[in-house]
Amino acid sequence: MAKADDMLQTLDELITDGVRRGLVHNTAEDERLDGRMITVGGVPMVNFGSCCYLGLETHPALRAGVIDAVERFGTQFASSRAYLSSPAYPVVEEALTGLLGRPTVLAPSTSMGHLAAMPVVIGGDDLLLLDHQVHHSVQTAAKLVQAQGTRVEVLPHNDLRTLRRRLTENRDTHRRVWYAVDGLYSMYADFAPFAELNELMAEHDQLWLYVDDAHSFSWTGHHGRGHALEELSPLALSRSVVTGSLNKSFAAAGGALSFPDAETRRRVFTVGGPLIFSGPVQPPMLGAVLASVELHRTPEVAALQDRLLHLIRLFNDLAAERGLPVVSRSEAPIRCVGAGGPQVAYNLTAKLRAAGYFTDVATAPAVPPKRSGIRITLTAHHTDADIAGIVDTLADALPRSLAEEGENVTTLRRAFHRQLADAPVLRAA
Repeated sequence: MAKADDMLQTLDELITDGVRRGLVHNTAEDERLDGRMITVGGVPMVNFGSCCYLGLETHPALRAGVIDAVERFGTQFASSRAYLSSPAYPVVEEALTGLLGRPTVLAPSTSMGHLAAMPVVIGGDDLLLLDHQVHHSVQTAAKLVQAQGTRVEVLPHNDLRTLRRRLTENRDTHRRVWYAVDGLYSMYADFAPFAELNELMAEHDQLWLYVDDAHSFSWTGHHGRGHALEELSPLALSRSVVTGSLNKSFAAAGGALSFPDAETRRRVFTVGGPLIFSGPVQPPMLGAVLASVELHRTPEVAALQDRLLHLIRLFNDLAAERGLPVVSRSEAPIRCVGAGGPQVAYNLTAKLRAAGYFTDVATAPAVPPKRSGIRITLTAHHTDADIAGIVDTLADALPRSLAEEGENVTTLRRAFHRQLADAPVLRAA
């Protein structure tokens, strides 16, 4: 097994290569942002790197909410919530509880929320099973859970057969078996299999879910409550903790932690480490959260969700026509186009940026190095022409990037054989 120092050195070299190429650790150079365009290295590009999927970061209602909060409460409320909360906090948490339909705590971020919640809700007599691709922040919090004596194991991605077997094997040995998943996986953009999990939870009353639904809040679900809260059955929700990010499509700040009952919410708020020791979400962004909650209850957000779904389907259709190796055909705003090795991904990213499209590189540590790709995020700011343009550019540039890095379609298919199956790759226009 590789030593931690060796792994860090390899990762450092990979990312440093991206920095040298000018493709990571970038800074936007614009004096004003409109949501659609971004300037990097003096070059204006269509921004396909934003996770604000509904484009609400420029919405007048959210700007007004921030300004109102600053004028009323200032820029900062410098107190741990264990002692004193900003006047806006109870209003915001009540609004989130109403929107999500569950008792909710607002944490400084989703990552900090996991660190607060998981060691409290998952006990020493429990078993914690992590999906292999669950977000790194969940895996980090799982180390705290493990340190307090809880047994922690990793399962193959979306492998419910193995999950069922582990449930049967531990029927009499553990009080609860927790399964930690992403509602929407943030790189390859496949969803957790909630329909099957609903059935499994009906069969096994010791099964509990811990869901990081960071990337599906706002752009999907009734009033933007996300994929997990929309798809889980009432029985499954009674044994689930569902978390979501307000830093992405919600266009505000913090992480929403929703619980099946008020007592669990109270206990996490009372003894969850970061909720005691770390700083709070500050008043300006509390104003943004409240404004976003109110906006999500309006028909405007439903219309934006429909617009985004149109763009997702347009991308999927055009990508299929050109044979692009889209790793998941899900209808999610994250679209990952497989490239193979990291050098191919970097090469392809550079070509896209030269053509006027800013995208992110999907490589280690977020994905295995040999299954690197281009991570494209669609937002309601984009036009149909933007979608057609980036698909055409990808179809032209990917074969050239493969050839320039000494790889080909065969090696690409081999890297993504499970995801691509028999789908044709790189067909002519």
